Amino acid sequence: MNERQRLEQVIEHEQMTAKQFAAEVGIQAGTISNILSGRNNPSLDVMQRILNRFRTLSSDWLILGVGSMYRQNGEGPNNTLFDIKPVEPEIASTEPTDRIQEKAQQPSVMVTAPSKTVEKIIVFYSDGTFEER
Repeated sequence: MNERQRLEQVIEHEQMTAKQFAAEVGIQAGTISNILSGRNNPSLDVMQRILNRFRTLSSDWLILGVGSMYRQNGEGPNNTLFDIKPVEPEIASTEPTDRIQEKAQQPSVMVTAPSKTVEKIIVFYSDGTFEER
């Protein structure tokens, strides 16, 4: 299946006409018409516009024909590095819990670079404030 056929499949699956699809994606109706007729291949700009509008559409599938049409298992642009929940480390220690919590609250930075010295440390807090040291 080539890019044109995959594009036809997206339009059909989204239950749109070519003109509606072009308007939805933000391209000229003539551009989509030329692609669907086989006169032109879709440009990178057209593919990016399609992927930006249809965020669950798989870029691998649309561009390369690999995998399934839509993203699976929560992968994709809705999941960013900042959406990933941090994993709390397990602390195996014989110290009392109070002492461990006290240590966890104390910032600790170890820099070992023989020719460099630390000039500034900025601590960012969860409430959006920060402190320079």
